[in-house]
Amino acid sequence: MPVSPADHEAYAAEVRRAYADAETAILARIARRVAQGIDADDEHWTERKLAEIRRLRQEVEAELRALGRIAVAAGQAVAEAYEAGAREAQEDLAAAQVEVAQVAWQVTSRAAVETLVAAAVEALQAAHLRILRAAEDIYRQVIYEAARMVVTGVMTRREAAARALADFADRGITGFRDRAGRAWDLASYAEMAVRSATGQAAVQGHVDRLAAAGRDLVIVSDSPEECPLCRPWEGKVLSISGATPRGSRVQLRGRSWTTVAGTLQEAIGAGLFHPNCTHRLGLVVEGLTQPLRGVANPQGYEERQQQRYLERQIRKWKRREAAAITEDERRKARAKVREWQARMREFIDETDRRRLYYREQIGAR
Repeated sequence: MPVSPADHEAYAAEVRRAYADAETAILARIARRVAQGIDADDEHWTERKLAEIRRLRQEVEAELRALGRIAVAAGQAVAEAYEAGAREAQEDLAAAQVEVAQVAWQVTSRAAVETLVAAAVEALQAAHLRILRAAEDIYRQVIYEAARMVVTGVMTRREAAARALADFADRGITGFRDRAGRAWDLASYAEMAVRSATGQAAVQGHVDRLAAAGRDLVIVSDSPEECPLCRPWEGKVLSISGATPRGSRVQLRGRSWTTVAGTLQEAIGAGLFHPNCTHRLGLVVEGLTQPLRGVANPQGYEERQQQRYLERQIRKWKRREAAAITEDERRKARAKVREWQARMREFIDETDRRRLYYREQIGAR
């Protein structure tokens, strides 16, 4: 059957939950440490709180050890996605009665899987170093901001710390960038990294298997809610290796003809199979493959973007609640969570979309 990166995104959702929980737990730890003794008349409060950073580091490292196990499991998920993509290609080949070279395939498979797994694990482990640095930076900045405001007489130490913690809670732990230079928050980055890796592995396993059998042409499916980047590739026939020149004529079912639009790598480089892409890739068998024509769905795409916005607002106020250092602030944050959840319910009722609760959840512990 045709393969899609979206077929293997379930584990990415689990990763998002784990990293969002870790982020919230870290923000809550920072808030608790800042709040301890914050109202005391202590001229050495700043120095004393900064001296506690080693303990904070140990607590954050404990969170990262749990995330380290998730990174290893993510590598296994990537390997499984590759094999699943290969099995789907095998089914396509069997249906087309194509002979396969098993020995050559096994060698190719082993090398490709090792490369993809290593890249996925490395991406998450690099994020762990960023988390540790960010936690220490946030803690220091909150302490310094509280001390500065007290000296200037603008607000109390508690008020200043609360404002600084709220600012950081709004942003979350940030500074994560993908290979294209796009910025992500922690949970979104972890989810994106795993979804991209498993999706790439599934597609790579599929096309590697087809190529090992001497097949070079694949076709891109139509997909709902497609983005402007991948919409131009819907229904296009692509060359896996580039051996089939662009513009080569290809006969499809019903005496329909099309031309090769370019290589698979060109399409991927232009945006096809980006994170969250739901397009599929199928084997082309000349004279048998059904011709496809993409149908634009800009309204669905805009609705999906609106849903992502509402999810971000719900998560933002849940982080605010975790970082609050007074009961009044926690009550206000909880009220905002309920407000944005109500907006989400209205949106779901109006659009009849499926609500993705896992994208709203943080701080389950």
